[in-house]
Amino acid sequence: MSNRKLILCLAIATASPAFAETPLSVDRTELSAKGEIIIVRRTTWPDFDGGQIQVDQHLKPDGFGRLIYRYSDQSEATKLYHQAFCLSMDMEPSQGEGTIEGPAAGWVCTRENTPGNPTSKLNSKSIDWVTATAPNGRVPVGVSYFSIGQMNAESSVAGARTAKIGIDNGRCYLSDTRHYSSPFYLSEGIGVICTVMESRFVSTSLDVCIPRQCASNRGTQFAQ
Repeated sequence: MSNRKLILCLAIATASPAFAETPLSVDRTELSAKGEIIIVRRTTWPDFDGGQIQVDQHLKPDGFGRLIYRYSDQSEATKLYHQAFCLSMDMEPSQGEGTIEGPAAGWVCTRENTPGNPTSKLNSKSIDWVTATAPNGRVPVGVSYFSIGQMNAESSVAGARTAKIGIDNGRCYLSDTRHYSSPFYLSEGIGVICTVMESRFVSTSLDVCIPRQCASNRGTQFAQ
C-alpha cells in the first residue's frame, strides 16, 4: 500500500462518522497540556469515499473573539486527516497560523516549488507574482461543505504570505499567515467549512498577498 493510501485509511479510521442534522460546528472547552484554555471544535468533513466524518480541531482563543489553528497543536488523528486531505490535492499541511472567525473551520494545504525552475516565472528581473481563484460552483443545502480557493505565488524576497477566504459575505471565514525566511514559490489550497440552509446564491472571496504583490478574486456558489 502506498504512503498516500495508508494515510487516507488511517485518517478515516481515526475520525468519527457524521450523522444527519449535524450543526456546522460544536465547541467544547478544555485545558491543554500547558494549562492553556483551548476550544475543541468538531465539524463535518468529506471521508474520501462519498460520505462524511467528524473532525476535531484544537483552537486557541486570541482574546479578540477569534480562534487560532496551528497544525502542530492538533491531535494525531486530526494531523492524519489534515495530511490525507492535503494529499488528495498532492499537497501537504501548511505550517502557517490560521485565524477562524464565526462557527466555521478550515485550514491550508501547500506545495512548495523551487524558485527559478523551468515552470517558474521568476527570471533575472526578479518578477514577483500572485494569482487567486475564489470558490465557485454548486453546493448542497443544509449540510456542511468545504470550499477551496486556489492560489499560486512567487516572491523574490523573504517575507509573509497572507491569505483570506470568505464564504457567504464572510460569514464563514479563514485567514492564514505564513512567514518565509527566503524567496519562495508555492501553490496552495485555502479552504473553509460552511453551511447554507436555503437554496440561493452565495458570494465567495479570496485575497492573497506576498511581500510585493497582492491578488483578489470574487466568486459565486449556488446552493441547491
